[in-house]
Formats: sequence, C-alpha cells, structure tokens
Amino acid sequence: MKKINREIESYLFDGENGEFRAIPFHELSIDESVIYQNQEPKYLIDFNYRESSFVKQIKKAMEQGVDLEEIINGYGIYLGLDWTTKHNIVSNEIHNSQQTEKVELERIESFGDVANELIFIATDNYNKSDFINENELLDKFRIQDKNGFYSLESMVIDRKENIGKLLEFLFQRKTALTEIQLSENISIFDLSSLIGKSIDLNQLENDYQKWIKISGRNNTMDEYGTLLGLIGFLERNSGKKQLILRVENKILCPTTYKNNGGISANTKDNNNNKLWSKLKSLWS
Repeated sequence: MKKINREIESYLFDGENGEFRAIPFHELSIDESVIYQNQEPKYLIDFNYRESSFVKQIKKAMEQGVDLEEIINGYGIYLGLDWTTKHNIVSNEIHNSQQTEKVELERIESFGDVANELIFIATDNYNKSDFINENELLDKFRIQDKNGFYSLESMVIDRKENIGKLLEFLFQRKTALTEIQLSENISIFDLSSLIGKSIDLNQLENDYQKWIKISGRNNTMDEYGTLLGLIGFLERNSGKKQLILRVENKILCPTTYKNNGGISANTKDNNNNKLWSKLKSLWS
C-alpha cells in the first residue's frame, strides 16, 4: 500500500448536538472514491491507477452490473470490517466555513494489502509441502476426531500487523516468531511453543472489547464467534505436538453478489478461492 497525502477542505456542519467539523471530500475526481472504515476515511480508490489488481477486480464486478458501494460493503463483510464509500454527514453545511486540512489515506494496490487468510493446523507431524497446495492441505487435515471436530480452524484478518495482535491477544504474550515463506503469497509460522497457553472462554468474555479496540475490527457476533471457535480449537488440541499457522495473502476476494435478477447469488472468482469455499462448507 502507498500512503497518499492530500490537502482537503473540511467544513462546519449544523448538527442536532451543535456544530461539528467534517470532511466531505468535495475535491475528489469522478475517478476517485474513499473507503470509510468504522466511519473514518481510511483508503483511497483511484480508478486511474490501472496497475492495481484491486482496481481491476472492482472494475470487473462493476462491468457485471454491481454497484461500487455493494462491492466495498461486501469486501468489508469478508474482512470483518465496516466498509462503505458513503460518509455519514447528514447535517447542513455552514456556508464559508471551510478550512484546509492535511489528510493521509492509503491506496490499496492489491486486495492482499488488506486481506490475510489464517489457518491454524494442529498435528503430530507434517511436511512444509503439505501447506502449499490447497487441495492437499484439506485432504490431509480435514479429518474429524471422535467428537466430529476438525484439526484446523480459519479466520480472515485485514492488515498484517493484526496477525501479531491476534496472537498476542490469544496467548497473552509477545513471542518472536520465525516466518517460513512457502510461496509468494503463502507462509507458515510454528506456534508449537504456545500449545496449552491460550486464553480461555472466560478471559475472552472479559477482554473481548480490548481486542476490538486494538484491532479496529467490527464488534459483531461473527467476530466474537470466530474467536470462540479459535479458543475452543486451541483447547481441544492442547495435546498435539505441533501447532502451525498458515497465512495466505489473498489476491482476490471471494465476495458473493446478487445476480441481475436479484433472486440468487453467484460467487465470483470461484476457481481462485477453492480453499475459502471448502472451509466455509466445513463450518456451515
């Protein structure tokens, strides 16, 4: 991602609770749009940046009749974030109240800038080659125990720094981890030294809001349920010899859109997201 600094005019608005200052981004060209995350301007979409695979993916969906707001909202849902292209300013702008502000946005060049798929694998033995091919990974580790649980658990997280924050939250300690790069987009981390050291469900209940604050993620039942699933998985597999974290930097988003008839749904880029589809079927 590249940081983009702009000088933008902010304005005073007359709200129910008095005047407030906000930035409506009047200066953006028709080829630019802002992604708001949790109601704050966060990312810039520049349709003139033709080298961006992120822009190409958006354009492809728009050519199929999908509205930009629906696309961005869908990406946010996939990432567990509140994403929109619409600001939340509903008050009247006060005339001649503008002042220049310096604003920093980030330009997403690839969906992988903001999308990481994490798969935790508990096992007694493995080869690094097991984690490269998606189908081979599932064939080997999609095994139910006597209680019907699988030996892997997944989560999609946005920024790379949130991976470290997640591990620190789950295990309540900072640990120096060695990254083993398997391919351009896939790496693994050996978490075996952390087996049996994760927080329990009571700690999650007490500290969940801390996670929301440090990660900037959405406070939803899905987010809480994902953490519940991860902690349950870690507790069930405390007797395993190895705990491996596989991280895949996602290039395309397997977002589901309504078709033109608005009745059914079609998943775009299905062939590029086999792992996500299969994992979703495991826990649905």
